[in-house]
Amino acid sequence: MDKAMDEYVIKQTVETKLTRQDIDDIMCSALEGGVNYWCWKVEVVGDKYLGEWASDQISRGGRLKFYDAETEDTWVLTLQKFLNGFKLWVKRGLDHGACRNGVVDGCMIDAADADVIVQLSLFGDVIFG
Repeated sequence: MDKAMDEYVIKQTVETKLTRQDIDDIMCSALEGGVNYWCWKVEVVGDKYLGEWASDQISRGGRLKFYDAETEDTWVLTLQKFLNGFKLWVKRGLDHGACRNGVVDGCMIDAADADVIVQLSLFGDVIFG
């Protein structure tokens, strides 16, 4: 006789399109308040800005260096790290509906969300706050 299972696992794969503007908006929110409680300074790595603002760097393949507010530690954010962090943010269900039907609703991503995305991107986890 077959035993009925108590639970079933269904694996789902969902694609989400993240635009350059989405990345710029998230980085703007992060740099203009999201990360300020653990990061005292962010600077562009390299000789020139790839966009008009520091928040434009990541989406254009640039790098940003983050300085810890209490130690000498620094971390460098790249586009690949950002994409991995964003993926973790969605995968862990932290997006609160900001990613639906494969589209990102940037209006639903505030400075606190942007901070979490950056931390997941840099550290693979949320270590501050």
